[in-house]
Amino acid sequence: MKKMIPAALSLLFLMPATTMAAPGAIVTNGNNDGPGSLRAALASGASNVVIKSSVDTILVESTLAYAGTVALKITGSGQTLDATGLDNDIVAITNGADLTVSNLTLVGPGNYKGYFDLDKYDGGKGIFVAVPETREGVVNVKLTNVSVTGVGNHGVHVSDCSLGDSCGGGSGGGGNGSPASIDMQLVDVTVDGVGFGRQDADGVRVDERADGDITFSASNSSFINVGADGVELDEGNDGNIILNVRNSTFNTNGEYCLFDTDLENGDAKCLDDGDPDVDDGFDVDEAGAGSITGKVSNLVVEGNFDEGLDFDEEDEGGFDLEITSVYAINNEDEGVKLSEEDEGSIDVSLKAIDLQNNNGSKEDSEIEEEDEGTVAVTVTGSSIDELKVEEDGTEAGTIKVRGSSILEPLDLDNVNEI
Repeated sequence: MKKMIPAALSLLFLMPATTMAAPGAIVTNGNNDGPGSLRAALASGASNVVIKSSVDTILVESTLAYAGTVALKITGSGQTLDATGLDNDIVAITNGADLTVSNLTLVGPGNYKGYFDLDKYDGGKGIFVAVPETREGVVNVKLTNVSVTGVGNHGVHVSDCSLGDSCGGGSGGGGNGSPASIDMQLVDVTVDGVGFGRQDADGVRVDERADGDITFSASNSSFINVGADGVELDEGNDGNIILNVRNSTFNTNGEYCLFDTDLENGDAKCLDDGDPDVDDGFDVDEAGAGSITGKVSNLVVEGNFDEGLDFDEEDEGGFDLEITSVYAINNEDEGVKLSEEDEGSIDVSLKAIDLQNNNGSKEDSEIEEEDEGTVAVTVTGSSIDELKVEEDGTEAGTIKVRGSSILEPLDLDNVNEI
């Protein structure tokens, strides 16, 4: 005779393992430490942390560190992490765990604006995710309705680089990394007034070495008043950068330049490369065998101290990119600059973009392929003061302009208008 399995027990057998709830903890007060605090919740090993709505402000006197490898989720309801007395990182994920944070404001000391003071070369990060070289798969970082302000270093930093803060940005930098890729998703995120405690401190920074990709998505977000780049993505080896950025703002970034006036001729000069070395609204650097692909749309990019959008690919990859409904005005250098420095090709569509008053001595937009790849540009429904397109290889590039206003004659080098 066949035995019947009780209904409740049969349901248990049918439930997938993924429905099991992650170990949780509830934050019941705003104390720096002790029972019911956020610090105690993280130290307990809980991976699903909820902050009660009755908690208003959480005092942070030292870094809130999470050393686990299980994905961590922190859910707030509008609380502020008050780190105004802390000259170090506010939240640090030290072992490469996935991170999800929602409905929180992180506030640092905010006293770094005196950037001519050589003694103020310091400051922590808002959120720091360190990726160990053994990490595999994908490191997922998702922030929703999160604000970071007043920290001297990067606002948000994901580092898959063995050199840490010495990794360097642009040109691939140096250091080693893990095989993992990085997927960052930002929704309703504001990074404002960070990066004035040290040179090259960005609003959001992703460093990726070895073979992984960087996938970066941002919507309804603002990156403003940052000492260095509003956002910098630095992929320094084999791997791609995939973009999906929309409805966001990149304004007045890149002002910080720590000067050394102790020179024989008395001229001020930045401590790194000089000239001065100011930064961009949105800076993307890909070095190695990989490409920059995806779409950016509905962006305001205004008043940045170097380029507005500055995308560079330095090896065998190339560009497959849509730039749509971007308003770039009054940036100190080009509003949009794309450069490919090896055998990769550039395929870019500029649609409904408005580029005006970006450094009167240079072009509003510059697209350059510097080796044996090809460049193909399509411009539709756009208004641009000046546009330069250059192909340095043996095969001529192409540009197609439809329904657009280009104030100055096109500046074309080895590029044919079709």
